[in-house]
Amino acid sequence: MSAQGERFDLSLAEAGRKLRERPPLSRFAFLCLTGFILTVPFSISLAQIFAYTGIGAWLASLWKEPRPGGPRFPLWKPFTAFAVLTFLSALLSDDPVRSLKDAKQLFQILIFYFALHAIREEREALWLVRLLLAATAVAAVYTLGVAMTRPLDLANRMSGFFSIYLTLAGFLVIAGALALAYAVLFEDGKGRWWIYAVGLFILASLMTTFSRNAWVGIAAAAIFVVIVARSLRWAVCLVAIAAAAILLSPGAVQERVQSVGNMKDVTANERVLMWRSGLRMVADRPFAGFGLDMIKRSYTRYADPKALKQITGHLHNNVLHIAAERGLPALAAWIWIWVAFYAAGYRRRRFFREGSFGRRFLTVAGPAAVTGFLAAGMFEYNFGDSEVVMTAYFAMALPFMGEGREAALSGA
Repeated sequence: MSAQGERFDLSLAEAGRKLRERPPLSRFAFLCLTGFILTVPFSISLAQIFAYTGIGAWLASLWKEPRPGGPRFPLWKPFTAFAVLTFLSALLSDDPVRSLKDAKQLFQILIFYFALHAIREEREALWLVRLLLAATAVAAVYTLGVAMTRPLDLANRMSGFFSIYLTLAGFLVIAGALALAYAVLFEDGKGRWWIYAVGLFILASLMTTFSRNAWVGIAAAAIFVVIVARSLRWAVCLVAIAAAAILLSPGAVQERVQSVGNMKDVTANERVLMWRSGLRMVADRPFAGFGLDMIKRSYTRYADPKALKQITGHLHNNVLHIAAERGLPALAAWIWIWVAFYAAGYRRRRFFREGSFGRRFLTVAGPAAVTGFLAAGMFEYNFGDSEVVMTAYFAMALPFMGEGREAALSGA
């Protein structure tokens, strides 16, 4: 193992020893978080079972078991404001029961706090990230295997173990951003072969989804990482990899790439018409919106006559969908969440200059994944996709992981 690897690597035996040292509820919560990480690329049902069981154990541990550094709840103000305004929108909708039922998605926010409390040091966080990337690589290899058995075109878009290709693409953007940050920041060339392999599997699998919004998302994440890392070498390398991936792709993939930004493309034009319709919905109910799960019921009245699609369940844009569904105040709170998150990341910039690989990675990887998620969400409502959002909340927690224990040990 390299010298750099010795500083951050956590062996299976050491992980087991540290796990046994935890109080019972904390130990169970960590095991549930591990289960969530291993199952989220394969089964939403299993991932939710592990996540919500772990959240219950974590909440119980806050009450009964001491924690080094005490409990921490960063970003609680914007999250609370968003939750309150979401419930208000549900109560004021045309079908409050239906909207309140859909409001259960707010519980996914707890994954952010569960993850950052379940991790006690940066090596545990890195260990879980590597597990997530390993599980993602398995899902990507499966996806590529299926893709090789059928024609690769828009009629055969790969969805992996998910129900639809958009979910697979959204998940791969977040996992791909983590793999990218790991490869760029890890300086030991001999120890990077596995992350290169994982990255290539993810990229190839992402191409098979034909999801242009996800391609934009992974490109945004890559730009974020190379700018923060200030690595011209990696910038050139990533451009070369992207060019090679496009040139070596089947003709159908190349045509799809060329259609990015082409307003004459049928689906691109349809999105513009949909966004115009969404703006009319926002103008009609700016304060509380139409309520959760109510876009499909109301959209037809506002659909542009030129649009081919007169019924839709979402508006292919996070900002516009949240404004139409929950109102402009809820949208402001939602934007506040991300502004506060990036501000917290900026305050941690000293870790990137002075910290170990683990701390530098966690500081950069979380915002990189969020950048990819938000960029992709400008052309798709990925905030409404549970598998994607749950993984995004885990990635959001990365910069905060291990800080409580480190502060306690340093006497802060």
